[in-house]
Amino acid sequence: MITTAKPTEKKLLTYSALSTYRQCPMRYNLRYEKNLIPVNTDEKLFFGTVVHRALEAWHAVEGDFELRKNLVLSKIDETCKGWESDQEIRRIRLLATEMILGYMDHYRRDDFEIVASEYEFNGQIVNPQTGAKSKTFAIKGKVDGIVRTPRGLFLLEHKTTSRLMDNPRDQLWEDTQVGLYVMYLRELGFDIIGVIYNELVKCTLIQRKGESEAEFQARYAGLCARSKTGQSSAQRQRPEPDEEYAGRVREWYQSENRFRRSELFLSKRQLDLVRQDIWGMTQQFLDARRRDDWFCNRENCNTFYGDCPYRPYCQSNYDEMVRREMFEVAVTPHTEFESFNGSDGSISADGQPTTGE
Repeated sequence: MITTAKPTEKKLLTYSALSTYRQCPMRYNLRYEKNLIPVNTDEKLFFGTVVHRALEAWHAVEGDFELRKNLVLSKIDETCKGWESDQEIRRIRLLATEMILGYMDHYRRDDFEIVASEYEFNGQIVNPQTGAKSKTFAIKGKVDGIVRTPRGLFLLEHKTTSRLMDNPRDQLWEDTQVGLYVMYLRELGFDIIGVIYNELVKCTLIQRKGESEAEFQARYAGLCARSKTGQSSAQRQRPEPDEEYAGRVREWYQSENRFRRSELFLSKRQLDLVRQDIWGMTQQFLDARRRDDWFCNRENCNTFYGDCPYRPYCQSNYDEMVRREMFEVAVTPHTEFESFNGSDGSISADGQPTTGE
């Protein structure tokens, strides 16, 4: 992975930061201004991390299938190391492993060439009307991949999802993240013409937990009461072994519509809208920072993805004891990056870093 490394004093923003501000300015303030990171692991985020690291390993090399497969499984082991005693994390590991094994079997041969994987970039935020660079903010991002097809260069965007998108074109219109990434990669010299949505559907099968002795006795008594003989041949339901569950998940991934790639093209209009959005949000940031006034959008305390991790802290009226119990102060809130140096965006289109001034 090649990154730029020219330092800057500007406040670095990411797509995640921009998206968080849209959802709730107070959540943005707590995460990206005060650097408060939840202590407890978010299981949904952990699943995504495992899958993305496995995909990175799969697409990082070409050649022998078994060699690539072993690299992927080693990456999953490495990511989950230290969580062996956590039952839920073990389940996530199993599901992620079977998803990736199904994916590798489905795409034994890719229809594109990997140009870069997990590629980090830096860039300037520019006023779209005057062309002036922001004196306060710069931007940083990391893309899942840049690939080459017979039609040209595309952004590769991995999406782990509960179901395939109904209309990928509608998704592209709403996808500020893709527009942002394509815009900055073009400025770096990559002639990106569109995006390939690489969808991986999460398995919906639930591992059978079995029943306790008390639960069995209650169920058994009910069955006996409804039986003419007053007896029942029912036996206690045992927890489903991991191996049996993995087999069911593996079979599930052999069905159709578990994976899909959609190749879409971006218009100049979409990129112009992204430029306007980014600049407009930086002006909102500046105003909020000047006034130290961060609106708490309580309508987003709970969404499709679950409760906001900062909800208990906000509900406590920002009690210091709650903060210490639930959060730690990070050096940077941008934990998705291995490095977080600012720069003018000095990576050439052939993947070589430039020296800059």
